[in-house]
Amino acid sequence: MQARLHLVLLMAIVSLTASAHSVVERDGYFAVEHAWEYNKKNCAISLNISKELYRYFRYDREHLAYRYKFQGDELPPNYYSFMLSEHDRPVMQALANEFSRNATSELEKINLALTFVQSLPYVHDADSKGTDEYVRFPIETLVDGCGDCEDKVALLTALLYEMDVDFILLVLPEHMAIGVHCDGVEAERYLMFRGKRYYYLETTMKGWLMGQIPEDYVDARMEAVPVDDAPSLLIKSVKFESKPTSVNAKANCEMEVDLHNLGPGRVTDVMLHVRVIEKGKADYLLAEEYFPLNTLQEGELRTERLSLISQIKENCALEVELTGAEVETQFYTLGLSYSRTSK
Repeated sequence: MQARLHLVLLMAIVSLTASAHSVVERDGYFAVEHAWEYNKKNCAISLNISKELYRYFRYDREHLAYRYKFQGDELPPNYYSFMLSEHDRPVMQALANEFSRNATSELEKINLALTFVQSLPYVHDADSKGTDEYVRFPIETLVDGCGDCEDKVALLTALLYEMDVDFILLVLPEHMAIGVHCDGVEAERYLMFRGKRYYYLETTMKGWLMGQIPEDYVDARMEAVPVDDAPSLLIKSVKFESKPTSVNAKANCEMEVDLHNLGPGRVTDVMLHVRVIEKGKADYLLAEEYFPLNTLQEGELRTERLSLISQIKENCALEVELTGAEVETQFYTLGLSYSRTSK
């Protein structure tokens, strides 16, 4: 998605009076104004966000919904693919740069971003969207001017990432927060993770300082999720068809391999390594082929149609290996058996 980005950002830390949040629709963009208080000073930000970019996250959710879907206790394959999209990165970079430019220390820039996110009203999805669960992407939260815990955590995550802050996600029962590693924090409570202290950030309401944990979560189990900004590339399904004339005859084998780049970011140097193996006491290689593919963009669903020549024995298997730059190797195995008519 090549969204045209209209971005005008102005941050002022001065004495002023302004409405907390306002959005005015212009020709092609939303003019967003937001004011909040930090350290007894009034802060304000003006931000123009492309309608095309907002629509991409708000309505084109068919291929985006996978990024944050719970199935029982199963966690999404990569939280950060939901929070660190390459499409909204210019907006997040510009906003993060303003926080950094107006801060005198690492601690202050974190607090500027934290108080900004805290100042956005907390709303339940049932009240704002009429559904029990609706997860806003960071761009949506900026335009909508509200959100619940995961919406606000997603926005703050995107900002901290662009500010090069050392942070982790904290996943609690029916709640989400952030932990940051930073010098100069005056707080007694912290979480030790990989030999470093991480201080709790509560995004839901105003007034929570770095290191302060709401009473309901003081004794709650917290799962630390380290930053993972590498794309997740999956083989979703494989279809295979071959019609050899006999068990010993070679035939053309047709395959459809469904791939999905969960993000964040594109995947380059994509390669499919396909093998047909006769299974037995010692596996025997019947056919092998490498298929170099084009780059997969963030969120892209693609079906690759491939073919190779092979025998199909009574007991054999199709093995598919998927590789790409900076992604984990994926394997897919499909059992095959000889049949003149089977697919």
